[in-house]
Formats: sequence, C-alpha cells, structure tokens
Amino acid sequence: MKELFQQRLKLHQKQMMRYLRYVFNDHFVLACTFLLGGIGLYYSDLVKKLPEGFLPGQLLVVLVLVSVLHLGSFVSLMKPADVVFLLPKEKQLRGYLESGLRYSAILPFVTLFLAAGFMMPLYVVSARGSFSDFFPLVLGLWGLKLAHLQLQRYRLFQGNRDQRKWYLLWLAAAILALSLAVFVMPWAAAAVGVLTAAAFWQLLWVRMMRPLDWDKMIRVEANRLQRIYRFINLFTDVPQIAASVKRRKYLDGILKKIPQDKAHTYLYLYARRMLRGSEFSGLYLRLVAIGALLLYFVDEIWFSAGLGGLFLYLIGFQLAPLYNQFQYMVLTRLYPVASSQKKQALQQLLLVLLLAAAVIFAVVGSIPYASWADRGLLLGIFVAVAAAFNYLYLPLRLKKMAD
Repeated sequence: MKELFQQRLKLHQKQMMRYLRYVFNDHFVLACTFLLGGIGLYYSDLVKKLPEGFLPGQLLVVLVLVSVLHLGSFVSLMKPADVVFLLPKEKQLRGYLESGLRYSAILPFVTLFLAAGFMMPLYVVSARGSFSDFFPLVLGLWGLKLAHLQLQRYRLFQGNRDQRKWYLLWLAAAILALSLAVFVMPWAAAAVGVLTAAAFWQLLWVRMMRPLDWDKMIRVEANRLQRIYRFINLFTDVPQIAASVKRRKYLDGILKKIPQDKAHTYLYLYARRMLRGSEFSGLYLRLVAIGALLLYFVDEIWFSAGLGGLFLYLIGFQLAPLYNQFQYMVLTRLYPVASSQKKQALQQLLLVLLLAAAVIFAVVGSIPYASWADRGLLLGIFVAVAAAFNYLYLPLRLKKMAD
C-alpha cells in the first residue's frame, strides 16, 4: 500500500509541476517580489515604532500563528474507483494513510517555518524575547500541525461524531501553547505541541479501529483537488476544474445596459461570465478587498501608490484568462462576428473593472491624507496604471494567449 501511494504521488506531482510553471511565471514572481518587499519594509518600520511589552502585538502573534496552523489539508490521493477495487484491502490501507500523513506535513511545516520567521520581529519586541526562541516555537507549531493533520485523517473514518470535541481540544491546546510561548517561555509551547501530537497519534490512530468512510474520503480529496485547480485556473486552463455558476438575478440590470446587437456579442458573453461565474467574480472581489484593506493601514503616499498599482496589475493579470473562456464552445464559432471583437470586448470590460477598483483604492488609500492634492495624485496614478495595463500590456498578453 505504501508503494501505491508513492506511485500516485509521482503522478500527482508530475501533473502539478506541469501546471505550476504557468503559475509561477516571470510576471507573477516579479509582482510577488515587489509586494513582499513593500510589506517587509512597512513591517520593519512599524516594529521599530512599537514599545517593548506591546500587548496587542503579543495577541496578534498568537492570533496569526493559530490561523496559519489551519493551512494545509490531509492528502489521501484517493479516487472514486477505489471504493470498488481497494475495499477488500481496507485493513492494509492504514499503511497507505500513514504515507499520506507524512506527505501532508511537508508543505504545512514549511509554511509554519516561514510564518514563524515573519512574526519573530514582532514577537521579540512585544514579548521581550530573543531570536533564539525561534526554534522551540517552530517545534511547538510543527507538533500542533501534526496533531491537526491526524484529526483530519480521523475524520475519514466512520462513527466520528465526536470530531468537534477533538477539534475544540486541539484548538485549546494550540491557543495554550502559543500563549505560553508569548507570555511565559517558548520551550513550554514546544512541550505542549509535541505532547498534543503524541496524544492524538495514540488516541486517534493507534487505539482507533473503526472502518473507513469511503464516500467521505473520496469526496474530501476531490474537494481538496478542486481548490488547487481553481487557483491554477486563474493562470491557465485546467480541464479538471468544475466551475460553478450562480443565477444572480439581481445583477441582470447591469447586463441589460449592454446593447443586444452583433457588435457587442463578446462583451455580453464576457460580462455574463464575469458576473455569474464564481471564480472570476470572487477573485475580483477578494483582490479589491485585500488591496483596500492594506491601503487603509498605509500612511506614506508613494508606498500607497506602489501597493495600489501592484494590486491593479494583479487584478488585470488574473482576469485576462477570461479571453479563452469560450474558446472551446461550438456555438461561438457559428457566430458571424470577427475574432478581433474578443480583444476589444475584453479590453472594455477590464477597463471598467480596473477603473472601479482604482476609484475604490483611491478613496480608501487617501483617508490618511488631508491634502486634496495628495488624494488627486493617488487617484491619477491608479487611473494611469489601469489605462496602461489595459492598452499597453493586455494586448501583448492576449496575443500570446491566442498563439
């Protein structure tokens, strides 16, 4: 069974690597580099201004690390046909699930390592600690995450109606461990994390002999893969994606404003896809909300301009795949419209969306500034970035996508 997991893991990793080269392209990496650099600079200046023993900073460290502990899911790589072909081997499947647990811990452990490193300056200042406390803190986080993954594996078995009780117990242990790390000593957090992992392993695995819930196990794995595919689908087409569409009748008024004629065929299609498709509309709203939230806490105008411009670029870059949404639909090939209309329609739609985001960013970003000149400058920069993306960068991107 362990060999079966390794075979499936190789196929899974091969497929993911084929998609990830489209995700981590030069533009996305460059944008993330500037974003992280700006956040790091602002974070460094903020930490320098904080007094020692800053209580809100201590609570923020606990809250952030508890939230990061929830990142990462148990990976089973189970398939729908397994309920038929692997059912006779259910007892031997424990070795398969053990391999799944080990693989599931790799990415969360790396994420927790980076998150702890990011929070260390705030921890050192607010909790009067030292950077040598990093290693026991990470050890405690790893123990807690291992217990969390064991809880997720436990949910795949039948008769686990007490899973809520176990989750609340794990959450209490996580809050206790991180509170001890911040307010007492990090080695206490390490001890609590390791003991929690050991207790969960003994109680939820060694002593637990319940049968598997095959339908739930396959459904959970399918949902996990769909979340990954939805993210990748923002950069390239993914055949495995199962897109969801919602009626959203309250948005019909927007679509009625688009002329119902031949010249606006693709504009109507793209607008309808944007408004009723969950992935693109959700992505747009999330990026606008995150960008506005970050701009609210920035009080330096040039950093606000750079941050807002970066988010405008990310919004446009992530919405550009709308161009190929109707590429494989037979009916669109029968329309008596020129293919060049697709480019013009997408530019029209993205210009409206980017200008709306630019106005929101300008309104939120100019709250700290009393001068109308600064506010107008911020709005002008955001509008210029939106126009430059739409008329300079987007045509090159669409040409590359069409080829």
